[in-house]
Amino acid sequence: MIRVSDRQMINLIRYKMVNYKLILFFLGFFVFLSCDDNGSNLTERQVQLNLLNKNKDVWEAQNIDHYKLDQSKVCYCYFGDVGNNWSIEIKNAPDQFMMFNNDLVDELPEFALSVDQLFNQIEREINRDPFPYKLEVRYNEDYGYPEMFSVDIDKNIADEEYSFINTNFKTLECESGSLTGKLVLKGICMNYVIEVVRGDVDPELIEETWINPSTNDSYNNVFALGSLCDFPESIEEGDVFQFDIVTDNSPQSCAVCQAYSPVPEKSLRIKVCQ
Repeated sequence: MIRVSDRQMINLIRYKMVNYKLILFFLGFFVFLSCDDNGSNLTERQVQLNLLNKNKDVWEAQNIDHYKLDQSKVCYCYFGDVGNNWSIEIKNAPDQFMMFNNDLVDELPEFALSVDQLFNQIEREINRDPFPYKLEVRYNEDYGYPEMFSVDIDKNIADEEYSFINTNFKTLECESGSLTGKLVLKGICMNYVIEVVRGDVDPELIEETWINPSTNDSYNNVFALGSLCDFPESIEEGDVFQFDIVTDNSPQSCAVCQAYSPVPEKSLRIKVCQ
């Protein structure tokens, strides 16, 4: 029978205690890595931050200075006559402007967010303390912008959750990028009257003042639409849009009815940015 000396027994106990302490140390270290000060799951927070930064880099690398999208906000909230769906158009410097539902605005309503504003909102929610109960973001594979962002802040609070959904995103390109028009009259058979609401146009090309003989209504800085074949059908009377002046005077090959409604004498061919 093998006897273990007291010294050997003490060394064996010490060895086991050291191993036990090492195990506890590493367990505690991994727990620390996986939790923040309040015990929230830091892994999910970090994953979401990594995804945000990755896709934000993709978006910024595109250097898109002019885009348009349709946006919806799903929430327990009320936005008056606007409803929960709207369109946003953003043009960055040097000829910057913003459009909300085809109207020029100095700033977007607080409930509508541009792509850059949406990135900032997502970052704020990711950094919320404690971390939201549920947070989901889907980014566009090509451009990196958020297609869908949904957050439920607290499972114990009702009706505080909200979502943003962006659809029909498209980049817009114009040669000048500085001309903004408004379809002020949408007459029969493409007898359209367009007002220049922003940008420099040779005064000789447009009517400084024109009075509609049918209604005696007065309009400033207007012209008759000359490009009858490719003007977008989706633009309605009162809509604002960006355009370039086209100098091509080649014949237009599309069928247009011959009914007449009054338009200014001066006309321009234009290309709508879309």
